This record gives sequence, structure tokens and C-alpha cells, in this order.
Amino acid sequence: MRILLITLSTLCIGFHAFSQKVDSLNIYSASMKKEVKTLVIRPTSTSGKKTPTVYILHGFSGYPKRTLTQDIPALQALSKEMKMMFVLPDGNYDSWYLDSEIQNSKYETFVAKELVAYVQGHYSSDQSKTAIMGWSMGGHGALYIGARHQNTFTAIASLCGVMDFRPFGNEYGVPKTLGSDPENWKNYTVMSQIEKLKNSSQKILISCGTEDPLIGQNRKLHEQLIGLNIPHIYEERPGGHDAAYWSKAAITQLFQLNQFFIHHD
Repeated sequence: MRILLITLSTLCIGFHAFSQKVDSLNIYSASMKKEVKTLVIRPTSTSGKKTPTVYILHGFSGYPKRTLTQDIPALQALSKEMKMMFVLPDGNYDSWYLDSEIQNSKYETFVAKELVAYVQGHYSSDQSKTAIMGWSMGGHGALYIGARHQNTFTAIASLCGVMDFRPFGNEYGVPKTLGSDPENWKNYTVMSQIEKLKNSSQKILISCGTEDPLIGQNRKLHEQLIGLNIPHIYEERPGGHDAAYWSKAAITQLFQLNQFFIHHD
């Protein structure tokens, strides 16, 4: 079995005053037989304590550096302030963070198993305080993966998340991963995973802008979670499907996650 390999260089990408470490990694995925670019933002000092860790999944067409410089530019400051580590993997533009049966795309396996194993093996990451969050396609990925890997992620957070990509999947790369028949896509949507959360102890956070085209999907998920008596925090605020919304809403969710971790044993 090939051992995970890494090419590591430490970068300082802006925000020099925050004195944070931003590690640029190429992490080998055995399931896909390729390296995946990943950024790890970590506080320079944690007083020897294990660090709460949040895996952050970008949206359609995104990539880790854009996450750091455009989508959530406050991450370095937040890492320092909250003594929290952020892990930003490359979702390969339009993978939807799914395991594909028709091509060598195993991003659920990579994120939930290979990436987590690497981070926990090479950093002082607190396994009991580990969250997954994302926006748009990444919001889908966070909820989908989080619901299916409850022993790995103690919290799940979605911003402007896609709860059901079937109505527009043809325009956003879904056939490449799941084939051309939308009927075969159903079991890969967030909505298909809700039942798995019925007995979950995970912290669940959902946020969406009131002018976002996905607000209807988010409200539907919220209503179904209520109907199933699944505890969660749901937020709506003015805004659309853009970085202006999720860059601010992400800060709110990260503070909520920080409070959860502080009080979580």
C-alpha cells in the first residue's frame, strides 16, 4: 500500500501581521492515485494543546487559494484569534465531493478518510473537535459528507448550500460524476441523507441569503429537520449567492463552532 506522500512548502499569503502558518500541501490520495492541493492554516502557538480543526470545502469552480484570498479572507485572523486550524482541500472544480462510479473521482473518500487521517497524523489536530463546512457546492459536500461520517465530524456547517442539485446539475458538472440520468442522482443529494441525522449528536449550522436562488432548498431542509426533531441552527439574512454573503456568514458560523468546541468534551 502506498503511503501518503507530501510535498510541503510553507507560504505566507497576506495578513503577515497575524503571524499565522499557511502550509501549502500536495497530499496523495490512494483512492484516486493523485495528489490533491490543500492549504492548512494553523495558529503559531497553541500552548501544547490539540487544535480544534475545521475542514472548509469551496464551491463550484473554486480552489483553496481563492478561498483564502477572496471567499473567506478573514481565515488567518480567525485562526489566530480562536486558536483553530482550517484545512482547505481542492475539490477539483466540480467534483461535488462525491465518490463516482463512472470515473476515478473519490472526493468523499479523500476528504472524510484520507485527508482527515493525514491531518491527524501530521498535525496536533483534536479529533474530538473536528468540523466540516462549505458554501454552495461545498455546502452540499459538508452536509452530505458530515451526515455520512458522524464519527469523524462533530459539527457540520453549510453556507448557501445546494441541498438538491438535480434541477440544474447538467449545467454544473454532475453528469461527469454521476452519469446523465437525473434519476440516478437522488441518492447523492443532501436531502437523501437527512434520515441519517436523526440520532446524530453533531452540531448542525445552516445559513442562506434571502435573495439566494437556493433559499427555497434551504428552507425545505430546515422544515424537514424540524419535522424530524433534529436540533440545528438555521439562519437567514439579506444577501445573495456570492462571496459578499458567505464571507460574512462564515465568520458567524466559525464563532458558533468555536463556542461549541469550547464547551464540548
